[in-house]
Amino acid sequence: MIDIWVFVQLRDSEIEDVTFGLVTEAKRLLKQGQGNGQVTAVAIGPASDSDLEALGHYGVTRVLWMTDDQMTRYQGEVFGRALVDLVRKEDPTCLLMAQTSETEDLAQRVAASMQTALVTRAVDFHLGEDGTATAVRPVANGYLFEELAINTKPAPIILFLPAVLFDTKPELDSGAAVTPIPIPEIGADLKTRTVQVIEAAPEDLDLEEADIIVVGGRGVGKADAFDVIHDLARVIGGSVGGTRPVIDWGTLSYERQIGQTGKYVSPRLIINCGISGANEYTAGMEKSQQVIAIDRNPRARMFRFADLGVVGDVHEILPLLISRIEGRK
Repeated sequence: MIDIWVFVQLRDSEIEDVTFGLVTEAKRLLKQGQGNGQVTAVAIGPASDSDLEALGHYGVTRVLWMTDDQMTRYQGEVFGRALVDLVRKEDPTCLLMAQTSETEDLAQRVAASMQTALVTRAVDFHLGEDGTATAVRPVANGYLFEELAINTKPAPIILFLPAVLFDTKPELDSGAAVTPIPIPEIGADLKTRTVQVIEAAPEDLDLEEADIIVVGGRGVGKADAFDVIHDLARVIGGSVGGTRPVIDWGTLSYERQIGQTGKYVSPRLIINCGISGANEYTAGMEKSQQVIAIDRNPRARMFRFADLGVVGDVHEILPLLISRIEGRK
C-alpha cells in the first residue's frame, strides 16, 4: 500500500501553513495511484493534540507524533536519529517536506543515514508504477528545469519549494488518528549538545523565521543609500532582506535574498521598498500576510501584491516614517 508521509512544520507549537500544502501534494500522489493508500503526517516536537487530530479534516489518515523534553527546540542529531528510527520501522513510500533552513539540515541527516535519495528545491514530484519516481526542480537561476529519476527504495526525501505548495481546504468530518511514538534511545554519543540558546536580534533573524521583514530593491540604491532600510527594520523590530540586484551589488549577503533564487518567506508583515515587483522576487514573498509597497513608479507591478501601496521616493518617506515611529515610542 502506498503510504505518503508529510513532515509537519511546527513553529511555536503551531502547525505552519506549508504543512497543508504538503498534504495537498500527498493527496495528488495518491490519486495518481488510483487512491490506493494513505497520507501519514509526522510531527516532532511540542504541538497541540487537537491541531494534529484536525489534520484528518484535510485528508491525513494518521499522525505519528514524537515529543519529549529533548525536543522542545530543534536539535539536528536528536531529531535526525528519531526520524531515521521511525522511517526504518514504518518503511513509507516517500517523505515530503517543505524546504526551510531547519528541514534542509534534517533531511540531509536522514538521507545520509538511510542512504536514500534527497531532492531539494523540488517544484513537482510523481510516483511511477515501476518503483521509480521523478522529481522536477529549477536550475540556471530558474530559467531551466531538470527532471530527476530516482528509486523509491529506500523512501526518497523530497524538499518542496514553499512557493509551489498550495493550501488545501478541510473536506472530511473525521479527524486523524494521533499515535504518540516513544522516543528511541538516543545514547550518550551525541557530538553536539545545546549549551545556551541565544535569541538573534530581529534585524539578523533568519528571513524564514522573521515575523516582520523590510526589503530593499534596486530603487533604494547602493552602499550608504541602503542604510535607511536597516534604520526602519531596527525601529520596528524587523529583519532585512533584498532583491537580487542588491545581493549582486554586495550590499547584502546572499542569505538575505528573497525570490526564486533566494529565500521563500511568509512573514506577518513585509515592507517592500523600491522594488518593481518582477516575478523572480514576488514568487518568494507572495504568501506574506500583510504587504506594503513603496515605489516612485505608480505602475510598478509590486503594487498588485500590496495591501497598502505608497507612491513616492523611499528616501523621503522612510525617514519621516522612522521619525514618527520613534516619536510614538
